[in-house]
Amino acid sequence: MDGACVGASNLLLPELSGVLMLNSDKPKYQALKDYLIETIKEEKLKPGEQIQSENELAEKFGISRHTVRQAIGELVNEGWLYRTQGKGTFVDRRPDVKSTPSKIIGVMTTYLNDYIFPSIIRGIDSVLSSDGYNIFLCCTYNQQEKERLCLENLLHQKIDGLIVEPTKSALPNSNLDLYRELSAQGIPILFIHGCYHRLDYSYVIEDDRLGGYLAAKHLFELGHRKVGGIFKIDDQQGHGRFEGFQNAYKEAGIQLLDSSVLWFDTGEMDFKFNSDSNGYIREFLSGRSAVVCYNDQIAVKVMDIIRGMGLAVPEDISVVSFDDSHIAVASEPKLTTIAHPKESLGIKAAEAMLQMIERKVNYFDVKISPELIVRDSTKAVRLE
Repeated sequence: MDGACVGASNLLLPELSGVLMLNSDKPKYQALKDYLIETIKEEKLKPGEQIQSENELAEKFGISRHTVRQAIGELVNEGWLYRTQGKGTFVDRRPDVKSTPSKIIGVMTTYLNDYIFPSIIRGIDSVLSSDGYNIFLCCTYNQQEKERLCLENLLHQKIDGLIVEPTKSALPNSNLDLYRELSAQGIPILFIHGCYHRLDYSYVIEDDRLGGYLAAKHLFELGHRKVGGIFKIDDQQGHGRFEGFQNAYKEAGIQLLDSSVLWFDTGEMDFKFNSDSNGYIREFLSGRSAVVCYNDQIAVKVMDIIRGMGLAVPEDISVVSFDDSHIAVASEPKLTTIAHPKESLGIKAAEAMLQMIERKVNYFDVKISPELIVRDSTKAVRLE
């Protein structure tokens, strides 16, 4: 995700003497292969962790890069390692560990029953059920302690794979040990919406950076210049959308001031946008002709605040949001929004998971392009 889903830096392999390899009765590439396999079996290297580069391994063990490339290539073919273009080589699920399929896939999301989540889960289920799989659902409510309880529960369930929406993905996470434990058991893990910086696992996401750019660009093309942005600070989607927003500002040749951006986190959402405590939001909106909101839920709250200020949408302030949820068409006016793939994202995630279970593909980094849906909440203004 443009740097957001990049794993940890290369792991240093335990010391191995180049002399030992030279004195081995086996070919050098085979000696390196055996060593790497043993290191993985001893869990000194774990699934999803990155190994050193070919140059680093050649220098470390006193062998040629060609020899290292031969060893790595065979380990990739045998399923011990996998390569990711532009990132490096990573430890795969152990091919020597076989388990009896349970035909159950764990699905863990931040929320379950509202907004866009039923559509995502419906997309996942439509693919998995047709292939004879059942879903084991978990919900974290975007809290790391609940995420840990879910993961501990999943460790005691017999699942064939895990699809995860990460919890507060922009923040350090204390539950990575449990993800690694699941992966070490041979369970493929795939993230949606974002992923954790220190886990280089597969993901299917929307291109939030492009979405943020399209949202702001739409407003600039309508002649707006005083455009504000409201973004969520504790998940990668908020950061990606802000980066795109930034890029559109730069393209328009307008300086983006800190005062033009308002950040909030999960715990602040209800308080900051409450009708009794929205003075900060009112101050932020004053003097602006348009605002980009993190999602449809926030946009509806912001439009209520705008009306409370005696202003109208879009006559006084245009509003663009994200997700194209049912809220976007139920609101008045109907929202101009960046469409979330919803059910389509769930389908792609489930299809990827089945291929990972069957070891047809080791790694997915799917990014879905967003689409701007123009409705009634935005309006052109005259350039001053």
